Amino acid sequence: MSQLPLLEVSHLKKYFPAGKGQVKAVDDVSFSVLRGETLGLVGESGCGKTTVGRSILRLIEPTAGEVSFEGKNLLKLSAGEMRAKRRDMQIIFQDPYASLNPRMKVGDAIAEPLTIHGIGEKATRREQVAELLRVVGLAPEYADRYPHEFSGGQRQRIGIARALALKPKFIVADEPVSALDVSVQAQVVNLLQDLQEQFQLTYLFISHGLAVVEYLCDRVGVMYLGKIVEIAPSRVLYENPKHPYTQALLSSIPVPDPTLRRERVPLTGDVPTPLNPPAGCRFHTRCPYAKPECKEKEPPLREVEPSHAAACWLLE
Repeated sequence: MSQLPLLEVSHLKKYFPAGKGQVKAVDDVSFSVLRGETLGLVGESGCGKTTVGRSILRLIEPTAGEVSFEGKNLLKLSAGEMRAKRRDMQIIFQDPYASLNPRMKVGDAIAEPLTIHGIGEKATRREQVAELLRVVGLAPEYADRYPHEFSGGQRQRIGIARALALKPKFIVADEPVSALDVSVQAQVVNLLQDLQEQFQLTYLFISHGLAVVEYLCDRVGVMYLGKIVEIAPSRVLYENPKHPYTQALLSSIPVPDPTLRRERVPLTGDVPTPLNPPAGCRFHTRCPYAKPECKEKEPPLREVEPSHAAACWLLE
């Protein structure tokens, strides 16, 4: 794995208009992804992690910030320049049922990126589609079938083949296994690992499946209400979480051994609305350790140990 960042996200914001206010879905998020690594992004539903992934690819336009890919700010590119750059950046969607056009044969769906970018002749594209299907563990003759003829796991493999068609360097995997059966999840996660090694891919892996993230990711960023509250190497984060929210999340992972008991960190109340987030630390309304300072000032995301950053006044 290279120590040079392939992707650098700085002060990314995405606000959605809502009545007279704004939903602050992503509010000042910064991180980098090294070439060849898998960075996990975790948090409860609605924390903004999917919005981060789509904003990076400009599938939705960010409100502010900078997204630098191979040293070039993507947010300053024209529509044509961004289309060309998307050959290097692809996405695997969460829902394998909704992400494929039911009226389009699987082979045409996989070949669509090649067609859009004018790559190869029709016969060449068919050969590439057959090879992509083999790469993801499906038979080449499946190219002439329709999406409804496949299981959820097979459809997700088709989605992965489509994402690989343009030979990208970077893939946003947006909860790619959350809609699948547990047994199928393991197969798809192993496939993603094999493909990363085979094609030197870099992943942003978005998930709320904490066990999957621990297994697959090199580093993990934890999001809460539009902000990153902790980021660290995977093993470090899971063995020694610093932020109370991270501690609560990790304490909720089921232990496979019924004779062992994990001490739960209780959270009270509901997640506040991003339309009107709390002042100070956004987690203070649910934090069992909150002190007056937490309600007044927002803690910065700062390094608390080498390569381990957290945003919490308790760590001062």
